[in-house]
Amino acid sequence: MLQSDYQRAIERAHQLSSIDQNDYATPIIITVPDSFHQGDKVTYRLDKKSDGTNTLLYDQALITALFFGSDSLYYYQANIDHRNGHIAFDIAGEFNYFDVVHMETGLKYDNPAHPKYIMLDIEVGLVDGTMIPFHLRNHRIHDDYDLPSLLTETEQKILDILKSKVRESRQV
Repeated sequence: MLQSDYQRAIERAHQLSSIDQNDYATPIIITVPDSFHQGDKVTYRLDKKSDGTNTLLYDQALITALFFGSDSLYYYQANIDHRNGHIAFDIAGEFNYFDVVHMETGLKYDNPAHPKYIMLDIEVGLVDGTMIPFHLRNHRIHDDYDLPSLLTETEQKILDILKSKVRESRQV
């Protein structure tokens, strides 16, 4: 059910961005819990896998799809209600790597004294002063919450690709 919703979101991203699979490498999908309607409560389910790892699933999410092209990053965000498959509040955009003048990565807690969530954001500043935020993580902290390193594999991949593409564009 979740994968079907994500596939529909990618199709919407293609339409809104006027791109297809030839314009980018494999997309990277990030989801964070986010209520579909103001005032809705997001419901969680923690699945423990046989290898000891956990997967946190939620019934409503903000999806971010990153499509790394050769010269540009195409991005798409939307809210998904997995309870009924509704997708809304779509945003699609793109920028050239060469236009990036600043990148800031922030790892923070909702409440430093008694944290319930740990969040990871990256903010990209463009030459025209535009700031583009990407919300990469909003993990609920629970008794079994323990990452093997500071970043997840997907988070590290996103940061590595984006930063290397930006740095490569400056060498031309």
